[in-house]
Amino acid sequence: MGPVPASRGARADTRRRHLLDVARVLFVDQGFHQTGIAQIAARSGIRVGQIYRDFESKEAIIAAICEEDMSGWLEEDALAAAVDARDLPAIRRWIARFGEQDGSVEECRMMTEIMAEAGRNPRVAEIYRNLHARVRTCLSRALTALAPGMRAAEVAALTELILVMGSGTMSLRVLDPEGADLAGRIIPKLLDRELDVLARTHAAP
Repeated sequence: MGPVPASRGARADTRRRHLLDVARVLFVDQGFHQTGIAQIAARSGIRVGQIYRDFESKEAIIAAICEEDMSGWLEEDALAAAVDARDLPAIRRWIARFGEQDGSVEECRMMTEIMAEAGRNPRVAEIYRNLHARVRTCLSRALTALAPGMRAAEVAALTELILVMGSGTMSLRVLDPEGADLAGRIIPKLLDRELDVLARTHAAP
């Protein structure tokens, strides 16, 4: 079989993009548990059989959406470049985003839905654990680069604290927007102050 014509590949990419966009809306509006492949097919206009040729399961659709969102937000290449160059201001800016509210409410609802479904669905739980581990690894690397004198246990503790603050603020944006606004004014200041302390006490010799 010869190479796939570019036009066919482009059509396949467009179809998958449309399917993911439709699935995202349904997942946010109805939840993963209440959304089936048949509903995604009906809303997207893509046949069930074709959906299963593109994605082996509903969980694979969830994983694709999560990968897209995570890659766009995490900016792993930018962090790696900043660490390699020892660009401390860039590393601090990367870390500071964990205290900011730069995502849409829909994105926050998507992540809270993942956390809720993870308690019911082992495959979604695995997706969530992989995402969390990926973020934890990047954040630990950033903190270690910023403050190389920190002990591993200190890095781990601060990493978890930042992750908890970030996920808590994200949940508040869905459940209590006023509380999220308050947290959004305080958390960046706390985080910035902590990074100042790290820079002074654990800087490279």
